[in-house]
Amino acid sequence: MLMVWALLLMSVTVMGVVEYIRYSAEEAKLGAAEFYALHLAESGLAVGLHPEARRGDKVLKQKIGSDSGFDVVINYEGARIPINFVTDDRLREAVYQLFIRWGLNSDEAGVASEALADWVDRDDDVRANGAESAFYQQQGIEGLPRQGGFIDVDEMLLVRGMGVVDRLKPDWREFFSVYGDGTIDLRTAFKDTLIAVTGASENDVENYVARRDGADGIPGTEDDQRISDGEAFRLLGLTGDKARSLSAILTSEDSLRRITSTGYVGEKRAQIIVIARRGEDRSLTYLARIEE
Repeated sequence: MLMVWALLLMSVTVMGVVEYIRYSAEEAKLGAAEFYALHLAESGLAVGLHPEARRGDKVLKQKIGSDSGFDVVINYEGARIPINFVTDDRLREAVYQLFIRWGLNSDEAGVASEALADWVDRDDDVRANGAESAFYQQQGIEGLPRQGGFIDVDEMLLVRGMGVVDRLKPDWREFFSVYGDGTIDLRTAFKDTLIAVTGASENDVENYVARRDGADGIPGTEDDQRISDGEAFRLLGLTGDKARSLSAILTSEDSLRRITSTGYVGEKRAQIIVIARRGEDRSLTYLARIEE
């Protein structure tokens, strides 16, 4: 009996050691894949940041090996609303209209958009539906708003009324930037953003986006069409005083790039986002780097 028990104990021990070795090997394999995916993302980033790289270039998507490679997307930060310029009446109205499109009622949209502007401005004067220090103190929060620009888009959640936005539109962060220069980029702005900023009809905006993004309907590919600002305004039905007013915040010359590089090995993914400004001398000024 003792021999039988000894054999059983040895069998269990050996099985445990084998399982541990298998698990360790699997962990090492996953760790190596994660590291390689990050390395590929870095390689893709180097390609995307090259001064000759253009949206839609074939070199931005490269397969290296049977199940690995990188995929780079070049976008412009002007595709997003520059929230730190929301004190501009045109941009504040655009934010209001965007919130309405997302399902907020007029009172909720007014509170959120004006409270965002109150956060950014340098004074403690409260807009009709906004919020300054007195409101936040009543909520037991001291030192807000900071009377300055947002550090990151997540900080917008601290603003009065933004909880409703977060509930109705969980991906709202994709529509805002803290790095923008106060303009909206006509080449890459989302449909909802264009409708909110321009007041154009949904049909006109859809026609413009379809022409801009080319036959495949995918932005940032080889068949994208370069459309002049004047032609874009015509397609969007912008004329007269409205066109003159919006011409200061709508542009096709945004120099602030958002490079998103994704490296992959099998199912493992690593993503790096760099926001950088390209100077006239082709120099790069890095504003942010985000790893996901």
